[in-house]
Formats: sequence, C-alpha cells, structure tokens
Amino acid sequence: MNFEGKSFIITGGAGGIGLASAHFLASRGARLTLAGRGPAPQGLPKGAIYVSCDVSSRSSVESLVAAAVEAHGVPDGVVTSAGIDRHHDFLELQDEEFSEILNINVLGSFRVVQTLARLWAKSPRKAQESYSVVLVSSINAVIATPTHTAYATSKGAIAQMTRVMAVELAPYGVRVNAMAPGTVRTAMLDDLVRQKPNALDSIYARTPMGRVAESEEVASGIGFLLSDHSSYITGQSLYADGGRTIQNLTL
Repeated sequence: MNFEGKSFIITGGAGGIGLASAHFLASRGARLTLAGRGPAPQGLPKGAIYVSCDVSSRSSVESLVAAAVEAHGVPDGVVTSAGIDRHHDFLELQDEEFSEILNINVLGSFRVVQTLARLWAKSPRKAQESYSVVLVSSINAVIATPTHTAYATSKGAIAQMTRVMAVELAPYGVRVNAMAPGTVRTAMLDDLVRQKPNALDSIYARTPMGRVAESEEVASGIGFLLSDHSSYITGQSLYADGGRTIQNLTL
C-alpha cells in the first residue's frame, strides 16, 4: 500500500488503534492530521499535526477539518477512531450515560464524516480515485455482552450508518466502510486485566485463534480499506476478531 501524496484525518489519534493506524499510514507516505481530546501524545508520526478536538462538539469538528485542509489540503479520507466504552448494569444505566456514549461514538463519527462530505461533494471523484471513510466499529455490533447496552448499541448504529452513508455518498465518489475489531491489546485492555486478572482467559476461550489482536493488525486492515486495493468495496464491516463472531459454543 502506497499513500504518497494522500492525506487523512484520524480521530482518536492520541493512542490505541488510532495512533497505530497513524504510524501505519505515515510509514507509507501519508500526510496526517490526528485529533484527540487531550494534549498531543508522545511518538507522533513524523510530519503529522495534532489538533485538540471534541467530536461531541460540531464547532470543534469543523475546526479540526479546517486545520487539516490548511495543513495538507482537502483530505482523501478519514478514520473515525474516537470513542468511549463504559460498563453499566442495565438496571442502573442512566439516560445521560447512554446519551454520552451515543453522542461521542455515533454522532461524533457522523459530524466528522458529514463535515468532510460537504467538502467532497464540491469536487466529486470517479472510478477508483475515491475518497475513503473508515468508521471504527466493534464485534459488539453483532454480539451481546452484559453491561454493554449503550456501547453495543452505538456500534450497531455505526454498522448501519456505514451502509446508509455508503449508498448516499457513492455518487460523490466516497466509499464508506467500517473496521470492527475484537479484543485488541491497548491501554483499555490493560486496565481491564488489572481489575480482572482472569479476563484474558475468558477472551482466549471465546476466540478460535486463542489470542487478542495487536493494534498494528487492526491498523493494517484500516489501511486496506482506505487504499485503492479496496476500490470496489463500500458499505461493509470488516471483522478482525480472530474468529470470535463465528464460533459457536464448544463442548
């Protein structure tokens, strides 16, 4: 994959899958604008710019896109990796907690893509030279995990939004796909293991490949969906889950 001459925005770019995707793309020539809610992390890819952005705010998203355009021109694509996960007992889940997750995970992605799509619609592309959107979904879009009502609902919404946006934006030469990982070795997983030392045993037992993903493995899938190698793929969710969503219970 060669991204020389192309530029991308990555939200959630301060760590985890977002930052791993940034390094994957930058190593292949991409110019990047990374966004996160906090200060710039250490270890940004060479040449990347970092913009503080809260995707729950329309004005903050518009400022992010404006900064990306000023630095690198109109982006060729975007990865919406910004998202939050919370554990809530269903009987205790509050409206405002549910709304917070939907606002960041679903509406945040919507705001970013819509802002960019309004630019892309002014200069539509044809054939293989498409703009490319990758929304970060999850296996929780299709499996049910206790205490994850709000999070799983947000990822199911991402999967459907991917399909609808793919249809509606296709006339402008915009492809829209989702990357849906299983469990990934990130700081979030490390926190879970500290709280529940046996958590990995349960994850391994439910995953045919018997391990979790490295963030770089998810990043390579995102790179594929952004690249010309996937030029006839749109409206799809790619599950990088070690086979977890296809495995029935073993006896």
